[in-house]
Amino acid sequence: MPRIAIEVEATVGSTIKRDDGPDRLSPEGQPEARGAGGWPVGRGHVTDTLGDDGRLLEALVLMREPAVPGDVVPAWPVAVLHLAAEDRPVDEVLCVAEEPCFVDLVDMGDLPRWHAEPDVWAQAFARLSSGGEYRVTGCGPVREADELLSSAHHAYLQLTGCME
Repeated sequence: MPRIAIEVEATVGSTIKRDDGPDRLSPEGQPEARGAGGWPVGRGHVTDTLGDDGRLLEALVLMREPAVPGDVVPAWPVAVLHLAAEDRPVDEVLCVAEEPCFVDLVDMGDLPRWHAEPDVWAQAFARLSSGGEYRVTGCGPVREADELLSSAHHAYLQLTGCME
């Protein structure tokens, strides 16, 4: 599973949490109560990528702790969220931070156990997006996310002249 870097622009709370096991571990590894909330979700872009629209690929990342804008979070992709905007389709790479607590969240099939269905990600996306209406049109597996990331990284390397 490829590791990527997400430069976070904003973070919100979410309802994403696991059905089984502790909600959160303290720095000492002990279970911590979180109340009714879930794990934070950050929105940002995948470094060293270039999408079809000429901008960095956008990503949502599930994290153990909220990130400050500008923080770079190491993560791995788990799916692609397909959205329809007012005038164009939007694909967001869904990721989880590289943390031991997320080790069993690796593909679309794992999302229901984490209460992380596409509509929940879309709700976090809507809260993190300024303006615009978005609706979920689908969700793709990690294989699709990997292909999107590979293509966007290749486009970035071509643009920067780093290709051999």
